[in-house]
Amino acid sequence: MSFSPNGPSRRNLLSLLAGWAASVAKAEPLRRIEPPRRSNLDPGLTNLLARMSAGVKARNYAALESLMLPTFRVEFDAGKGPVAFHRYWKPQSRDSQLWEILGRLLSMPGSAYSETLYAVSYVYARFPFDLDPLRHVVATGDSVDLLAEPSREARKVGALDYSIVPLAKPMEPPVVISPGQFLELAHPEFGPCFVNSSDVYHPSAHRAFFEKRQGRWYWISLAAATFADPPVVPRPS
Repeated sequence: MSFSPNGPSRRNLLSLLAGWAASVAKAEPLRRIEPPRRSNLDPGLTNLLARMSAGVKARNYAALESLMLPTFRVEFDAGKGPVAFHRYWKPQSRDSQLWEILGRLLSMPGSAYSETLYAVSYVYARFPFDLDPLRHVVATGDSVDLLAEPSREARKVGALDYSIVPLAKPMEPPVVISPGQFLELAHPEFGPCFVNSSDVYHPSAHRAFFEKRQGRWYWISLAAATFADPPVVPRPS
């Protein structure tokens, strides 16, 4: 390294600082949320989830309604029960956004809060308290591509391994991320980059809750965070 008579040149100082910043980023890897295993689920819950998946695949809203409690909560401020469910989601339409949201949720494992309370997705249930959920997404795989541009054909600059990664800009609630989009990230090591929305999930996006009452499992809610009226639930075990 060359030095000026009065010490390191400005360019060399900038280079040193950049190297130091990179070393700090590499010394502090991104936190991770690995999906829980589904092998030990209550058989009744397994059956309910399978029936839900079949109903979503067939766009059969009547099948879904048969799994609800009468007090089923529609979002945090859109009412309760099947009437509110119809008014908000319009499930008679095969193009309702409900099908896309539920299909994505049911493709991921959930997390148990207790023997009688269960939620999908695990991303919401296990997201750390000390991080801002609107400013992060979570990779749902162990080799999720980071891209230089918002395109499937873009150059790969790195990968995520069930990582919690900051967004370039925070989301606004209620959060809905459709498949096929590209989200811009602020990766601490690779800098600005992009990820396919199908490869991540947002901790403030929709989550579904299920509860066991008198020996039977029910679907009790589907909501995205509004932060105006959040539910009070225990942390998962």
